[in-house]
Amino acid sequence: MKTKHLALLGLVAAVACAPAAFANEMNYAFSFNGSGVTASGTFQVGSQSTNSATPPGYEITGISGTFSDTNVGVSGAITGLYTPVSYVSNTLANPGVAFTTGGLSYDDLFYPAGDSPAVCLALINGVPTLTYPFSGGYFDIFGVAFNVAGGYTGAFWSNGNVGGGPIIYAAGLADANGLVDNPNAGPEGVAPPGRYGSFTVSLVSVPEPDSLPLFAIGLFGLAALYARKRKSAQPL
Repeated sequence: MKTKHLALLGLVAAVACAPAAFANEMNYAFSFNGSGVTASGTFQVGSQSTNSATPPGYEITGISGTFSDTNVGVSGAITGLYTPVSYVSNTLANPGVAFTTGGLSYDDLFYPAGDSPAVCLALINGVPTLTYPFSGGYFDIFGVAFNVAGGYTGAFWSNGNVGGGPIIYAAGLADANGLVDNPNAGPEGVAPPGRYGSFTVSLVSVPEPDSLPLFAIGLFGLAALYARKRKSAQPL
C-alpha cells in the first residue's frame, strides 16, 4: 500500500513539473494566392523572440502544406522550415544568418496582430540605417523560409504598407544556387520584391496552458483523500 501511495505522489510531481513549453505552441492555417503562386497549409508558433534588436515577434517552429509557382513550373509539398532557423531580425549583428543559400531572407518571426516592425538595416557611412522603411503585416520584410519538395526553398514575407494601401504580401522561390522566381529583387529593383498575393491566417488551435496544473491539483486531491482514508482505516 505504501508503494502505491508513493507512486501516486510521484505521478503528481511529474505532472506538476511538466515543461510549460508543451502548452505554449499555437497552430495557424495559412493561405497565399496571387501572381501565379498558390500555397496553403499550417504553421506552428512558439514563444516570443528574445532578440532585442526589434519588437519581438513569435517564433515559427514548424510548417507544412503545399506550394505551387506556375511562373516556373514548380509544385510540391512544403516539408518544413529552412534550416537553421535564425530568429534574427538584425543582419548587422548577424551578417549572413538571415539568408538562405539561394538568396532569400528570413527570420521566421510571426506577428499575430499584423504589426510587424521595419527591420531591414544597413551600414551607411558607419551608421545603422533603415534601407527599407515600410512595416506592417503578419511577417516583416525578412519573412519565413521553408523547404519545398524538389530541392527548392520558398518564402513568404510582408513588404508592409508602402503608401496608404493594403499590406503587400509576397512570395519567392529559390534553389540552392540562387533565385528562381523573385521579381524586382536586387539593387536594380524598382518596386518591393516578390510575387504579390493575398495572405490569410486563422488560428486553428490554442493550447490550454492551465490544463496540466489543474490535472496536477486533481491528482494532489486524490493523493490527499487516499492518505486520509488510509489513516482513518488504521486501528486506534
